[in-house]
Amino acid sequence: MENPIRTAVLAAHRARRATVPLVAAVFVAGVGPSFARAAPDDDAAPSAAVERGQRRFGFGPTAGFLAGAGVTMGGGGGFLRGWFTGGFMPIVVFANARTSDKAARLNYYNSFQVNEDLAFRIFQRPRLDGSLLVGYKYNTVLGSGGAVGLGIMYDLTRRVVLQLSAGVAVFPSAKDRLDRNQGYPSDRTPALTPALQGGGNVGLLFFP
Repeated sequence: MENPIRTAVLAAHRARRATVPLVAAVFVAGVGPSFARAAPDDDAAPSAAVERGQRRFGFGPTAGFLAGAGVTMGGGGGFLRGWFTGGFMPIVVFANARTSDKAARLNYYNSFQVNEDLAFRIFQRPRLDGSLLVGYKYNTVLGSGGAVGLGIMYDLTRRVVLQLSAGVAVFPSAKDRLDRNQGYPSDRTPALTPALQGGGNVGLLFFP
């Protein structure tokens, strides 16, 4: 005859062994989803940091010695963008007097300049784009020219971008136009040909 005490002990032991995995399953089912919601999403964080608005069209102020001081507008796709800039451009021509001491001279001219540039993206980082700039320029004093340079766009906010550019420009008819239209003095020789210009610009772009 089976001992009732032994039977009760074995039944309690089997019930305890069955309870452990049941409790574990309940814990995983109940606590697991809450932990998954609370845990940070490592993949989502970087994408949120670089989220940006549309870049198809923007405009804003710019100032410098590459494109002048005025307004820029344009935009485009991820690889290729176009920019149109117009504004005031100061022209300074450094020279040496045609004397034995070659004394330093300079001439200053006010001008207006328009710029049409194509920007080919060459690298991209979170909040940062770098582009090769190639474009056409027309200056009321120096005439027509071309330029090449580097452009940087840094996202300040979703819709506001800091725009930086630097490069060189060549105006082939600059000296002839200075002599013919501006009466450039004949008693001096430019230290560096006025056909070669360059510098940088800083601006803010707003993308509505």
